[in-house]
Amino acid sequence: MIIKQLAVPKSGDHSFQVRQDLYPRHQSIWHYHDEIELIHVIRGSGTVFIGDRIKGFQAGNTVMIPSHVPHYWLFDEDLPGEEDPIDCIVIHFLKDFGSNNFLKAPELSGVRTLLDRSTRGMFIEEAERLTERFKAVLSNTGLEKLFSLFSLLQRLPAEEPSYLISENYAILNQSDDQARMNNLMSYIRENYKHKIKLLDLAKVADMTENSFCRYFKQRTGKTPVQFINELRIAHACFQLRNKQMPLKEICYDSGFNNFVSFHKTFKSITGTTPTQFRE
Repeated sequence: MIIKQLAVPKSGDHSFQVRQDLYPRHQSIWHYHDEIELIHVIRGSGTVFIGDRIKGFQAGNTVMIPSHVPHYWLFDEDLPGEEDPIDCIVIHFLKDFGSNNFLKAPELSGVRTLLDRSTRGMFIEEAERLTERFKAVLSNTGLEKLFSLFSLLQRLPAEEPSYLISENYAILNQSDDQARMNNLMSYIRENYKHKIKLLDLAKVADMTENSFCRYFKQRTGKTPVQFINELRIAHACFQLRNKQMPLKEICYDSGFNNFVSFHKTFKSITGTTPTQFRE
């Protein structure tokens, strides 16, 4: 499976695109595009895979994904009693908005600074206060629509965003590399709840075990074990929202063979214990 370059639908009378998603789009599809992607989650939760990062998201989060960085959104299945479908506002725009001089106005210096810093992606944890600003971008027309987007972008640094992609992440450029990494990610995502052997991953990559370990670390900045454990803990965090589900059941459902290992790995990744996280 090769990473798909998606062409974002464009309108001749708009310099950017905005839509409201009430159902997951491109779920389980690794893709990238020329545009920067800015998503605000009003309802829904899940895991976003972006470059070399696995990050859980939930309602109230805002995520900015740089151009040309492979990613996909994996939304959780609804828990009993929860509303569905999802509700997300999605904005796509080119860094220069299609014109080399577009952002050179002094009044837009804050926006330029933000976009220059956005090459590693951004994640805003508590962004509920931005909901009305996103809705304004969605509902306004003409010049007001553009002003609403600039106002939103100007506001983002004040929300203290954290970076997503590691400094040593390199965007995959060769198609062979893209296909290999996508095959690996698909295999891991489909099998992380079970024991994954290093030999099996090496076979998927068509490499020796030693060569595969070096390759994977160079491409993701993590060892295969670290990467798989992050995916398992992201799944566990979602399961912990169901307060009726026993911790040991969550442990095994997330791919861990014993509770001690689950507890230790969970705390090393999240900084808290499963019980504390649930509370």
